[in-house]
Amino acid sequence: MSQERAVAASAVRLEELSSWSQELCRRELPSVLPRLLSMYQHSDNWIEHIQILKIIVEMFLPHMNHLTLEQTFFSQVLPKTVKLFDDMMYELTSQARGLSSHNLEIQTTLRNILQTMVQLLAALTGCVQHICATQESIILENIHSLPSTVLHVIKSTFVHCKDSESVYSGHLHLVSDLLQALFKEAYSLQKQLMELLDMVCMDPLLDDNDDILNMVIVIHSLLDICSVISSMDHAFHANTWKFIIKQSLKHQSVIKSQLKHKDIITSLCEDILFSFHSCLQLAEQMTQSDAQDNADYRLFQKTLKLCRFFANSLLHYTKEFLPLLSDSCCTLHQLYLQIHSKSPRSCLSIPLSLPFFLGPF
Repeated sequence: MSQERAVAASAVRLEELSSWSQELCRRELPSVLPRLLSMYQHSDNWIEHIQILKIIVEMFLPHMNHLTLEQTFFSQVLPKTVKLFDDMMYELTSQARGLSSHNLEIQTTLRNILQTMVQLLAALTGCVQHICATQESIILENIHSLPSTVLHVIKSTFVHCKDSESVYSGHLHLVSDLLQALFKEAYSLQKQLMELLDMVCMDPLLDDNDDILNMVIVIHSLLDICSVISSMDHAFHANTWKFIIKQSLKHQSVIKSQLKHKDIITSLCEDILFSFHSCLQLAEQMTQSDAQDNADYRLFQKTLKLCRFFANSLLHYTKEFLPLLSDSCCTLHQLYLQIHSKSPRSCLSIPLSLPFFLGPF
């Protein structure tokens, strides 16, 4: 037996595995993976958790059978990954109020937790990228633990970043670099996940309740994320909405009866109203300052474009799902009344006046 095989046959040592060749990883996968999974399940050390997860994702995931990933990997690892992330988030939030420039111990602890969370998100990104690179079309049931885990982690991350000013009690600057890194990693992970979900194939002739339910859960989870990021990144917010509408229409024939249409309509109406009111405020500021070539004017244009996007999305969605929207009539009518009652007639003197979006309603 070669020296490399002797290592594989003995107790798994992470420092040894990190130097293995791809060929050795492929050859020893059947014997080493169960031990790594057992170590992952029984480890109570966050750093070791991430080290094991990174080794599995980077060195052994490429050699696993993609048809059995859910059974052999995702279903065994990802539930513990979610618990690990939630535990770190709880510890982070619990200790954040003690953060100060004088308490170096808490500062070090919080920074270590944030760095570990960034690594965890990077490992999940590696999982998603692997699926995208190795499969032309995806059956959601074959990987269903992955999207649910990713969406849970992403939402929790965005909520924490959104609330960071209050969570860190005036000492945000001491960890802001790592919070930015965490947000960027979550942002990248969601973009990768949306690329993966765009590859999902659902046969309209098959009545697979699990697959339908999984896709519906994904869409509703992205809807929840939209409500979190709406005030954080307008472009990302709009792109997430664009994806929700696209997937709802793409799989319309199989998921239309399961979607929470009222929630989707209500959220779109709220986003229209918010961006519309922002346009009114900016238009008023521009009228008072009598200036057009300034930051307010450029922001007005961007906000107006966003408002049009939400209005067009609402029109498109209502057109496609009209027979299923009977319980949304009141919401749509209220939107029309609020827009019409505040039509910006006093702002028509500015060159780029606000349109009356909702005439067709």
